Amino acid sequence: MIALAVLAATAAAATLPDAAQCQAAALDPEAALAQSVGLQAYIYGYPMIDLLKQQFNETHRVDPAQPVAAPVNAIAVYPHVLTPATQGQLRAANADTLYLNAWIDLSRGPVLVEVPQMDRRYYTLAFMDLYARPYHLGTRTNGGKAARYALVGPSGGTVPDGYTPFRLPTDTAWMLGRILVSGPDDAGEAQRIAHSIVMRGPAGAPVTDAAPLRPFDNLAYFELLNQALRSVPAKPGEEALMATFDAAGFGPASRFDPAALSPAQALGLGCALRIGPQVLAKRGFRPARIQNGWMWSGAMANPGNDFLLRAEVARGGYVNAPEESIYPAAITDNRGETLNGERQYRIRFAKGALPPVDAFWSITAYDRATSQLVENPIHRYNIGDRTKGLKYDKDGSLTLYLSATKPKQGASNWLPVPPGTFHVVIRMYLPRPQVLDGQYELPAIERLEPAGRPQP
Repeated sequence: MIALAVLAATAAAATLPDAAQCQAAALDPEAALAQSVGLQAYIYGYPMIDLLKQQFNETHRVDPAQPVAAPVNAIAVYPHVLTPATQGQLRAANADTLYLNAWIDLSRGPVLVEVPQMDRRYYTLAFMDLYARPYHLGTRTNGGKAARYALVGPSGGTVPDGYTPFRLPTDTAWMLGRILVSGPDDAGEAQRIAHSIVMRGPAGAPVTDAAPLRPFDNLAYFELLNQALRSVPAKPGEEALMATFDAAGFGPASRFDPAALSPAQALGLGCALRIGPQVLAKRGFRPARIQNGWMWSGAMANPGNDFLLRAEVARGGYVNAPEESIYPAAITDNRGETLNGERQYRIRFAKGALPPVDAFWSITAYDRATSQLVENPIHRYNIGDRTKGLKYDKDGSLTLYLSATKPKQGASNWLPVPPGTFHVVIRMYLPRPQVLDGQYELPAIERLEPAGRPQP
């Protein structure tokens, strides 16, 4: 298991250099070389560090208000479907399902998972390896039948009789489970089912209070990356990159020692951490498909050697495998203008053209800057196939309205959105083939004219 607690000394080190220091570093060959290699490492290792940071912060009590905390190899069930007040650190969280959270350590042998009969209730247990690639168990893979699995990592171990092996590429993994909740009246049953899912494995340390781990703020990043790279199997084709990281002192064959760095090397690595977020923001998400303003990329779940995309996916909140669910997103309206809650919009699904899925679909709006849910007067944070009271048009179509204040059509088909800039995500769980191959097109988000005067 990666020893996250040993990072305390490094985490307390000096903060990152400022812009002027990094400009000066460009004139120092030793510092410039360290910055170049450090920037490659920042991009390559971003999902590893983000996940390990999250692991520490969810297996310790770092905030009295945090929604979950549990030892390694134990499941923490969120107390309810997420709202703006309870979403915690999650980015672009859904308001459709009850979440289950667990951090898995397979370095000491298999971890056993038992799930009860789910019948028609949709669920998935998504396991994220340290490279941010998802692997799923659930409705899609077992038809909702009761099942017993043995999670097995590279360290191996004996699988008990009666358990189906489920192999993961790294010994450290994050499980984010989702159990569909049909509405407030269903929340109690979803809780009961969630707590009946059993996980057994080598016990982790009990939860204790701790300061949050913030490895992106100092050279703890490279110490944690060094530990992570030593814990994962070598990947074919990455030998030269790992040798470069070793030469810099944080590759898989090295032991990173920040005290052994020269002042120029420390400056260069610090500048890499300073510029790294700017590189990711500049690169941004580049969708493989844009239809009627909705963006999606099937490569997000398996970026391969596109380390920038892999980092951007992790920065944006991770994804599921496309056959499990896809999340097309929109940031502009049918005029190409940024979505803003001061305006009113509509999405009109023609008769027979609702999203073709075998589980469920919903639309959620998030604050553009934070990817967080925002409070609204009717406490509705998504709208979709389980929303009660939707009104269909006379021709059988369904029109949904998006605005920060209630539209003149009323609240039945209204999705409240943040008052400023926002983006929209449509979740399609168990999408049918015509969704994945692009034959099905989502309708555009239409800006309504005139803007009108919303009802109070």
